[in-house]
Amino acid sequence: ECLLSAGDKTSSSSTTSEAQEEFVDDFHVGERVWVNGSKPGFIQFLGETQFAPGQWAGIVLDEPIGKNDGSVAGVRYFQCETLRGIFTRPSKLSRNAAEGESNGTQAAPLSRATSPTTNSASLTSPPPTTPSPATAAHTTPPTPATPSTPATPATNLTRVASESVSNLSEAGSVKKGERELKMGDRVLVGGTKAGVVRFLGETDFAKGEWCGVELDEPLGKNDGAVAGTRYFQCQPKYGLFAPVHKVTKIGFPSTTPAKAKTTVRKVVTTPSGLKRSPSASSISSLSSIASSVSGKPSRTGLLTETSSRYARKISGTTALQEALKEKQQHIEQLLAERDLERAEVAKATSHVGEIEQELSLLRDGHEQYVMEMEAKMDQLRTLVEAADKDKVDLVNQLEEEKRKVEDLQFRVEEACITKGDLETQTKLEHARIKELEQSLLFEKTKADKLQRELEDTRVATVSEKSRIMELERDLALKVKEVTELIRGQMPLRCRRLRFFCSAVRRTQFFERSAYSASNEKLLKENNLLKNKLSMEELKVSFSKGAGAQSAELIELKSTIEKFKLDHKIELENVQKQYDLENSKYLNEQELLKKQLLEVSEEKEKLVETHRTVLDNTEEQHLIEMEEVLNKLQIDSLMEETLKLKSEFTTMNASLLSVNENLQKDKEKHEKEKQEMWMSYQKLEKENKELELDNEHLVQEVNNVKREAEKSSEEKMTLNTMNLELTNHMEKLKRCNSDSEEALKKLKQQTEELEVHEIKLREQIKVVSQERDDMYDKLQGIQQTLSLEHEAFEEQKAVLNNKNCLLEKSNFELQSNYQSLEKENASLVEKSGNLVAEKETVLKDLEELYLLKQRMCSERSCLTADNEELQNQLASLRKDYEKEIREKMELQASKESLAKLLEEIKTSREITDSERMNLLQEKEDLLTTQRRLSAENEELNEELKQDVSHKSQHLDALQEENLKLTEELGRNQDEVSSHQKLEEERSALNNQLLEMKKRKVYFFNRESLLKKEYDEEKTSLQKSIQQTSALISEKDSDLDKLKKEITILRGENAIAKNLQSAVQSLEADKVKLQEKVQNLERKVMENKKVDKDSTVPEEKESLESQIDFLNSVIVDLQKKNEELKTKLEKMAEASLNGNNISELDNYERFNETLEKKKPPPRLFCDICDCFDLHETEDCPTQDQTPETPPHSTYHGSRSDERPYCDICEVFGHWTNSCNDDETF
Repeated sequence: ECLLSAGDKTSSSSTTSEAQEEFVDDFHVGERVWVNGSKPGFIQFLGETQFAPGQWAGIVLDEPIGKNDGSVAGVRYFQCETLRGIFTRPSKLSRNAAEGESNGTQAAPLSRATSPTTNSASLTSPPPTTPSPATAAHTTPPTPATPSTPATPATNLTRVASESVSNLSEAGSVKKGERELKMGDRVLVGGTKAGVVRFLGETDFAKGEWCGVELDEPLGKNDGAVAGTRYFQCQPKYGLFAPVHKVTKIGFPSTTPAKAKTTVRKVVTTPSGLKRSPSASSISSLSSIASSVSGKPSRTGLLTETSSRYARKISGTTALQEALKEKQQHIEQLLAERDLERAEVAKATSHVGEIEQELSLLRDGHEQYVMEMEAKMDQLRTLVEAADKDKVDLVNQLEEEKRKVEDLQFRVEEACITKGDLETQTKLEHARIKELEQSLLFEKTKADKLQRELEDTRVATVSEKSRIMELERDLALKVKEVTELIRGQMPLRCRRLRFFCSAVRRTQFFERSAYSASNEKLLKENNLLKNKLSMEELKVSFSKGAGAQSAELIELKSTIEKFKLDHKIELENVQKQYDLENSKYLNEQELLKKQLLEVSEEKEKLVETHRTVLDNTEEQHLIEMEEVLNKLQIDSLMEETLKLKSEFTTMNASLLSVNENLQKDKEKHEKEKQEMWMSYQKLEKENKELELDNEHLVQEVNNVKREAEKSSEEKMTLNTMNLELTNHMEKLKRCNSDSEEALKKLKQQTEELEVHEIKLREQIKVVSQERDDMYDKLQGIQQTLSLEHEAFEEQKAVLNNKNCLLEKSNFELQSNYQSLEKENASLVEKSGNLVAEKETVLKDLEELYLLKQRMCSERSCLTADNEELQNQLASLRKDYEKEIREKMELQASKESLAKLLEEIKTSREITDSERMNLLQEKEDLLTTQRRLSAENEELNEELKQDVSHKSQHLDALQEENLKLTEELGRNQDEVSSHQKLEEERSALNNQLLEMKKRKVYFFNRESLLKKEYDEEKTSLQKSIQQTSALISEKDSDLDKLKKEITILRGENAIAKNLQSAVQSLEADKVKLQEKVQNLERKVMENKKVDKDSTVPEEKESLESQIDFLNSVIVDLQKKNEELKTKLEKMAEASLNGNNISELDNYERFNETLEKKKPPPRLFCDICDCFDLHETEDCPTQDQTPETPPHSTYHGSRSDERPYCDICEVFGHWTNSCNDDETF
C-alpha cells in the first residue's frame, strides 16, 4: 500500500510539472487569456518566481479585480495598475471564456475535474476479477497528493463493506446524479435542507465524489472550506458537503426528497448480515460492486489483496454457502423493490386520473371564464368605438388648426412682400442721398475756387504795394535832383519842378484812392459771395433735403405705424383663435368627462351582479389620496402667499433701482428683449405642461371615484371576516378623525391666508401710491430738464450773435460749424435711439399685457379646477361615510366563506382584466392628446419664429430710419433742428419715462409670474410623484394581501378538515368514555347483586373491554398527534416547493416500509462509521472559528508550527500549498 501511494504521489507530481511546462510552452507574453475561464487579461510574465516553486504566469486583468500591481513580497515581476495584476499557474489559463461560471467559485484541479468522467467510465465498464497492483498503478489517473495513513485490513474491509452497502442499490441513482447534477442546480441534502450546488468533485478530507452545497438557511457546518482548503465561497454555517448519492435535484421526476432518503436508508440497513462476514465470496462481490460504483483503483487493489488472503485461509465450502445465502438475500431484496415500484406505478396512475379530473373541471371553468370575457370584450369594443369617434373629431379639429396655420403663413408671406417693397424704397432713398452728397461736393469745390481767387487778389495787392514803394523811392531821387537843380539853376526851374511834383503827388493820391476803393469793393464782393454761397447751400439743402426727406420720413413713419397696427391686429386675432381653441379643448374635455362618467355608470350596472370584496388597503388609499389633495391645496395657498410677498419685495426693489438703472437699461434693452422672448416661450410651455398635469389630476380623481364606486359595490361580500373587519373599522375611525382634524386645520389655514391676502392687497395699494409719487418726481425732473433746455437755447442764441460778429475769420467759422454739426448728429442719434427704445418698449408692454391676460385666465381656470376637486373630495367623503355605515351594518354569514372567496377570485380577475383594458384605452387617449399638444407647440413655435422675423425686419427699418434722420440732421438749420429736436426730445422723454415705468412694472410682474409657474410646476411634480409612489405602494400591498388571502384559504380549508376530523375523534372519545362509565356502573351493580363464581369471569371480560377501549383512546390520541405532525410537514413541504398530496403519499409509503423493516441506522460517509452520526452532522466539516481563543493551542513551544510563505498563514507548509491559489 505504501509503495502504491508513493508511486501515485511521484506520478502525480511528475505529471503536474510536465503539464505545467507544456502549458508554459503553449502560451507567450502579450497573449490574451482568461484566468479560470472568468477573468480576462494579457500575459506579462512567464517563468519561475521567488514566492513559490514551479512555473507561474503573471496576468494584467482588464478590470481591477486582481491582487497586486505586478510585485509580490517586495519583488517586481512586471508593472501594472493596482489590483489589476494576478499570478496563477499556466494550467489555469485558457484562450476562451468558460460557460456556466458561478459567482464565488473556483475551478477544481484537472485531476478533480476529470474524476466524474473516469467514474462514469468505470461504472459502465465491467469490473475486473483479479486486478494486479501494477495494472492498478498504471491505469489509474493522477490524483492530487494527499496525506494518507496506512490502514489495517480489517478497517479496509469494513470500509469497503460499508461503501458497498451504501452504494448497492443506489448505483443507478448515482449515475443519474452524476449525469444531471451541475454547478448552480437547486438540490436537497438529506431530504430537508435545500440549497444550490457550488462544488462537484473529489476532496482532501475524504475519498469519493462529493457535492458542496450552499444552503438557503444557516443549517450547515462551514463556509465552503474544510481543514484549511477552500472548495467554494459562502457565508458561515451555510456550507455543507455530502456524497453525490445523498443529494437530490429539486423537481427531478423520478425522485423526491422524502422518497430518496427512505430508499437510501432502506438499502443501507438491509444487508445486516454482511457487516462483518469474513467469507471470500462476499468480499469479492463487495469489492466488485465497490469498484463498479466508485471507480477507485487503490481500494480495488486492497480488496483483491485481502480477498486473496482470506481465500487462502478459509475453506471453499463455507465461503460458497455464505455467498449463496447472501445472493438469496439480495434476490429477495430485489423482488421487494420490484413490488414497491409496482405499487408506486399504481399510485402514480391513480394520481394521474385525479389530475385528469381536475383538468376537466379547470377546462369547464376556463370555458365559462372565456364566455364572460367575450361579453366584456364586446362592451369594451363599444367603448373603443366611442373613443375612435372622439379621435376622428380631434383629427378634424387638427385639420382646421392646420388650415388656420396656413392662413397665418399666407399673411406672413404678404408681410415679407411688403418688407421687399420697403427695402426697394430704402434703396431709392439711399440713391437720392448719394446724389445730394455729390451736389454738396460740387458746391464745396466752387467755394474752394472763390477762396483761391481771393488769395490771388491778395497777392496782386501785395505786388501793387511793392510798386508804390519803388515809385516813392524814385520820387525821393527826383526830389534830390530837383533840389540840386534848384541850387544850380534858376528859380523858374524850381517852379516847374514843384508843379511837376504836385502833379505827380496828385496822380499818386488818385491812384491810391482808386486802389483802396477797388480793394474794398473786392473784399465786400468776396464776403457777399461767401454769404451767398453758404445761404444758397443751406437753402438748397433745406429746400431739397428737408422737403423730400421729411416727406419720406413721414411716409416711413406712417407705413411703420400701419405695419405695427397690422401686427397688433394679427397678434390679437391669433390670441383670440388660441383662446377659442382652448375653450374648444376645455369643452371637449368636459364632454369626454361626461362620456367617461356615462361609461362608468353603465359599467356599474353591469358589475352589480359581480360584487367583489375590496381590501382595507383601498380604503386607506382613498384616505391618503384625500390627504394628498389637501396637502396640494395647502401647498398651493402657501405658494400664492410666498408669491405675493416676493411681488411686494420686488416692487420695492424696482422702485429703488429705477433712477440707478436708467442708463444701464438702454444698453441691456436688446438682451432683455431676447430673454423676455425666451421666457415667454418657457411660460407657454409650462402653461401647457400645467394644463396636462391638471388633466392628469382630473383623470386620477375620476379613477379614484371609480375605485370608490367599485369599493362600495364590492364591500357587500367581504363582511364574513368579522374579526378583521372590526380591527379595520377601528383603524378607519381613527383615520376619519385624523382627516376631520386635517380639514379643520385646512379651513383655519385658508382663513389665515385670506387675511394675509387682504394685507398684501393693502401693501400693493401702498406700493402703487409710492409708484405715483415716483412718477410725480420724474415729472419734476422732466421740468428741470426743460428749463435747462431753454437755458441752452439762450446760450445758443448768444453763440449765434457771436458767430455773426466773427464771420470775418473763415477758420473760426468753419470750426464752429463743424462742432455744431457734430452736436447736431449726436442729438439726432440720441433722438433716433429714443424712438427705437420707445417702439421696443411699446412692443414689450403689449406682449407683457397679453401675457398677463393669459396668466390671469389660466389662474382662474386652475382655481375653478381646484374648486371642482374640492367638491369631488366632499362627495367622496360622503360616499366613504355611507360605505362605513353599510360596513357596520353588514356582519354575518360565516358558513358561506369558501363560496364567497371563490366568487371573489373570479370577479377579481375579471375586474383586473377590465381595469387593464381601461388603462390601455387611457394610455391611447393620452398619446393622442400628447400628439395634439406637440402639434400645437409646433404651430406656436412657427408663429413665434414669424414674429421674431418681423421684429428683426422692424429693427432693420428702424436702423435705416436712424441713418436717414442723421443725414437729415446734417443738412437742416441749426435753430429749426434744435427746436424740433428739443420738442421731440421732451415728448420722447415723457414717453420714455412712462415706458420705463411700465417696463419695470411688467418686468417685475413677469419675473413674479415666472416664479409662480416654476413653483406650481415643482409642487405639482412633487404631488404627482408622491401619488404615483403611493399608488405603487398600495398595489404592492394589494398583491401581498392577495397572496396572503390565498395562503390563508388553503390553510383554512386544511384546518377545517382537521377540525372536523378532531371533532369526530373527540365525539368518538366521549362516546367511548360514556361506554366505559356505563360498563363500570354495570360492574359495580354486578358486584353488589351477584357474588357467585360467574363474577370474576364477567369482571375479566369487562376489564378486557375497558383495556380495549383504553387502547382505542390511545390510538386516537396517536392519530391526533400524527395529524399535527402532518400539518407541520405540510408547511415544510410548501416551503420546499412540494405538493401536499405527494407528501401524504410518501408518508403512507414510509409507514408501510416502517411496518415492514426496522428504521435505518446512522452512517457517516466521511468517517465510514455506523451509529455515530450522519454525514451532514460530521464534525470534520465544521467551520473553524474566525478568531480562535489563545488557550486552544497546547503544543510545546519547541515544536515548529507549519507556515506557508505564499499564503502567509499557519496551518500548512509552503511545499504543500494548493496550486489553485492565485497571487
